[in-house]
Amino acid sequence: MSDDAALMNQIADGDRDAFGVIYERYSGLAYALCLRMLRDRAAADELLADVFMEVWRRADRYDATRGSFATYLTTLCRSRGIDRLRSKKARAAVALPEDDALSALMKGESTDPGSDIITGERRQQVQAALTELGPDLRAAVELAFYEGLSHTQVAERLGKPLGTVKTHIRQGLIQLRDRLRNVGNGDA
Repeated sequence: MSDDAALMNQIADGDRDAFGVIYERYSGLAYALCLRMLRDRAAADELLADVFMEVWRRADRYDATRGSFATYLTTLCRSRGIDRLRSKKARAAVALPEDDALSALMKGESTDPGSDIITGERRQQVQAALTELGPDLRAAVELAFYEGLSHTQVAERLGKPLGTVKTHIRQGLIQLRDRLRNVGNGDA
């Protein structure tokens, strides 16, 4: 199986099969993040479609030297999710408990059982890596990425100085990247 960087090069050249591989490999992980941020299934479906449309149309923007495709995709999901939260002021949307979001994914959003297994394994790896972070780092990262809060809002919520929160988020992301380095290459 091709590595993600090679697949993205093929997608930049218009290869639909390569896009299908990337979509199958990462759509479950991206959907979980979209759903957790937006807390609305329809909005998460729409965001997921928009994010993968951007991956298709702008595949040439991915730079493997800057990080794994998983990191690129989660950053794209987070950025577009924050844009939606801000533009719609949707923070008060109907809350969906975390277990419901995960069980929806586990019940088979995909028709490929192999893909479901890989997605489940990746989700477990991300959750395990998050639990390995110290409580301050984990809280800052989860508020910034899952709730879509700005650094200032995270600082207010945690009652910590802005500089400290920025440091916690950066250190948390670095530690997550190091722990998840192989996830981006399709090595489960």
